[in-house]
Amino acid sequence: MKIEWTDDLSLNIPEMDEQHKQLIALINEFYNAVERGEREEGIRRLFDGVDRYAVFHFSAEEAFMEQIGYPELASHRETHAMFRREYMAAMERHEAGDRKAVRDLVAFLFSWLYTHIQKTDKRYSAFYHRGAAQN
Repeated sequence: MKIEWTDDLSLNIPEMDEQHKQLIALINEFYNAVERGEREEGIRRLFDGVDRYAVFHFSAEEAFMEQIGYPELASHRETHAMFRREYMAAMERHEAGDRKAVRDLVAFLFSWLYTHIQKTDKRYSAFYHRGAAQN
């Protein structure tokens, strides 16, 4: 199932929104590869892409939260660490031959988009916009 960017995913922070769109693109590229009959290539690109995405995006997002003085930065970092653990576990399961690992990773990515972004990320967005409105 492909994902479309919607306004309810937007943080109204262009840099973060663009990075979140990259995660959506990774998932959609995986589905496109599967539809073309290139499942194994799609899996490889999905794992590689998620790995690069997590390193780049989490660093950028945490730096942004540090810059704005976000008080919940430590707990947000922990959610990022949990993402990395989930991703690594799925990759290890896949490499061990578990065919369900990819499906579980994709389900986790969907959940991440709709729960982490819409709930956890929206909190730092609100904090940022409250501060920006006061200045």
